[in-house]
Amino acid sequence: MLSTRTVLKENELYLVADAQYTVAGGETGFYRRDTRHLSAYRWLLDGEAPQPLVQHLRSPFWMSEQAGNANLGYTMHTGLSRDLTVSDGLQDRLTVRTYSPASHELRLELAADFVDMFEVRGWNRMEGREVRTRATADGVEFSYVARDGLLNTTRVTCSPAGVWDGSALVWKVQGQPEGTVLELTVTVQALQGQEPGEAPDPHALLAEYAGWQPPFSLPHASDQRVLERSLQDLRSLLFHTAQGPFPAAGLPWFVAPFGRDSLIIAHLVLPHRPDIALAVARYLAARQGVKHDPATLEAPGKILHEERTGELTRLGLTVFQPYYGSADATPLFVWLVGEVCRSYPELASELKEQWQAALGWMMQDGDPDGDLLIEYTPHAQGIRNQVWKDSGDSTFGADGQDAEGAIAVIEVQGYAYAAYLAGARLSSMVGESEQASFYTARARQLREKVQQDFWWPKRGYYAHALDGDKRPLKVLVSNPAHTLWTGILPPEHAGAVVKAALGPELYSGWGLRTLGTNEVRYNPVSYHNGSVWPHDTAVFALGLERYGYEAEARKVARDLFDAANWAGDARLPELFAGFAREDGPPVPYPAACHPQGWDAAIPLALAHLIAEPIPVPEKTQ
Repeated sequence: MLSTRTVLKENELYLVADAQYTVAGGETGFYRRDTRHLSAYRWLLDGEAPQPLVQHLRSPFWMSEQAGNANLGYTMHTGLSRDLTVSDGLQDRLTVRTYSPASHELRLELAADFVDMFEVRGWNRMEGREVRTRATADGVEFSYVARDGLLNTTRVTCSPAGVWDGSALVWKVQGQPEGTVLELTVTVQALQGQEPGEAPDPHALLAEYAGWQPPFSLPHASDQRVLERSLQDLRSLLFHTAQGPFPAAGLPWFVAPFGRDSLIIAHLVLPHRPDIALAVARYLAARQGVKHDPATLEAPGKILHEERTGELTRLGLTVFQPYYGSADATPLFVWLVGEVCRSYPELASELKEQWQAALGWMMQDGDPDGDLLIEYTPHAQGIRNQVWKDSGDSTFGADGQDAEGAIAVIEVQGYAYAAYLAGARLSSMVGESEQASFYTARARQLREKVQQDFWWPKRGYYAHALDGDKRPLKVLVSNPAHTLWTGILPPEHAGAVVKAALGPELYSGWGLRTLGTNEVRYNPVSYHNGSVWPHDTAVFALGLERYGYEAEARKVARDLFDAANWAGDARLPELFAGFAREDGPPVPYPAACHPQGWDAAIPLALAHLIAEPIPVPEKTQ
């Protein structure tokens, strides 16, 4: 993993680079969705990397830099000014100025390997890719025909033209006593099929980003910076789809549509960005399952988990085509449609077929034994644990043994409870009063069932899940606290849950640990067994507010903003380590996505809990 990773993104294109915005090994590269179109992109001046003097991230797709020759010392003989953007392509604009009589060589090392993101992440490498390289009048072109016949092309053009020497484009910079200026523009386009490619226009994007401003101001400048960063990141993560702006899950590993992730993002931003919530509902409705497929776990009415587009997936070598291995996306979808319809009642009729089919899945395939609980069975070919804690070791009993069989996890039942109540509201909106009564009754029955099967009197808490033998997994985890968000827990038990969640075993001072410190698998630097996930903590804060624990909700929100304020870029990461809070920043988790969709949404969702926000006056015409 990189010690410092930088990312620029727009729509399907993204650059993953090191701290100097160089592509040279590891996961770095210039990508289009799941395909790496450049595996090397490195500037050299006289054989050495230029020395950065200052870098400024103007937006999530635009970086500006001032640099000089390596080993600059007391006197700079060559200066470089650089603007690097990702819009409809990658564009690098350099101004090179010499301050000595000597001539210099400027090189741009380039390579393309067209590997799939799953290979970058550590899957077995597919051997035998034949990448063609062709020098052109104004640059170089790399091309590769995938095994399914799709042509992939990386077109590099430059003005003025450089000379391709087999590994780099080369320019000679003549030195003069009064200084020589070279104005240079390099454009990289990642093309598929016979696309002609469009000239990048980053200035048009700047105008759009200017519209992504917070709807209110916070009293403290540092908190306002966190809020503004969240809006910028949220915009940068969007795909442009036929249904509207759809958020990717996170960079660099998950630049893809995810059901659960996008639905939680949509719920969090709905009060302020209903356009995203509408697009998520419509996009997922358009890809809803229609048949039974044991390989991808597709089923009628089920909402997808993950949709990939790379070569391995197109060849059927992964299950993500798309993959439906998620027990929670379907109830989250119904709940979202119900919430969106409060402001857009026409959606109830527009998506009637889809939300009814989703409710049907919840009561049939999602509940195969008919006991009201939504369950999943670990999937050997795909994702073992088909819930938000989806790592293979995250669901186990007090003895440390993995849960097997049909597993019912508590937060999924909370989503189902909210979905049935949404189904009742939606049914009333389309004139089906009997169905409305049915879903209301089912929600009540489910709440009683969860109380009966999951309540853990000894701890004043709830079990994580039921295993395939209906035995409760009595392990202290964050999930029951997270479930307050959905309203399924009886009010008379909420206080005990709040006390346990804010106790020293689960609460680190920065947020909820995924697993209590005294549990058998606790590890503060693990993916789901002791780490802190900001989104898990954020929905806990919203749940506290829902149940009337206002002071506690404000404290939890404050802790998350504090964590973001410690970060140099004012971002919350996907997760951080579960060490107790001390006089310093939270300990990072090395492989965390950054930025990540859930966490980009959090400051916007929780800003009202930090302080009384000051509305931004409407602009007068």
